[in-house]
Amino acid sequence: MLRSLRTSALYAAGAVSVAYALWPIIRLAADAPPDAIVQAWRQPELLQAAATSLMSAALSTALSVVLGVPAAFLLVRFRFPGKWLLETLLLLPLVLPPIVGGVALMDVFGPYTAIGSFAAAHHLPLTLSVAGIVLAQWYVTSPFLVFTSRAGFAEIPKELHEAFRLDGADGWTTFWRLYVPLAAGSILTGAALTFARALGEFGATMLMAYHPYSLPVYIWVQFTAGGVASMVPIASGIVMALAVGVAAVRLVGSRFVRRG
Repeated sequence: MLRSLRTSALYAAGAVSVAYALWPIIRLAADAPPDAIVQAWRQPELLQAAATSLMSAALSTALSVVLGVPAAFLLVRFRFPGKWLLETLLLLPLVLPPIVGGVALMDVFGPYTAIGSFAAAHHLPLTLSVAGIVLAQWYVTSPFLVFTSRAGFAEIPKELHEAFRLDGADGWTTFWRLYVPLAAGSILTGAALTFARALGEFGATMLMAYHPYSLPVYIWVQFTAGGVASMVPIASGIVMALAVGVAAVRLVGSRFVRRG
């Protein structure tokens, strides 16, 4: 009897968790008439904001891959005093209140800082520009890539690493020919999470680049003007588009990993 109750409680807990995650999404998708969704997504400003978010998310994800994967490799391969503290600090962008992350970025890249004024003088403003959106997204989302890649690298047997080094492979060859192929699934997962999170980044982006509108900032502006009711068709369209996008990424990624 007790075993049966525990099993039932286990299944009920899982079902409640799944329902809690899905129910608001289903309601949102069902509440907006298709005509209202189509009409909302014909607005040029909304399409421009979506295009800006897609482009900036792609750029920030590329930066995370190019620089974050080597960082993950270094964290796995080397031991040094304070490594635990360093890894803890690298997680902070994920847990900081979004506005705090934006304030930290403005303190480094703002128009009155050395870096910000230098870039602006060379026609590359780091705030109120796409560059500012990319910097905000990159800062907030980069831990996803670093730590998922690190988890994948950590599972590679040390014997394989030693065999590569005994064959005379240098650090780059070991990284590129051994670690990256064997951890490809983790890297792809990290890249997908990074891109998805970058699309939704709001707080730091608000401070770094209120203009041009990214999709989350545009949604906020519309919300302040028209309330929740005006947002339903836009949000419903976003839910549908992301559902299709995430499913496609999962399908392509799983096939790629199986081939690997």
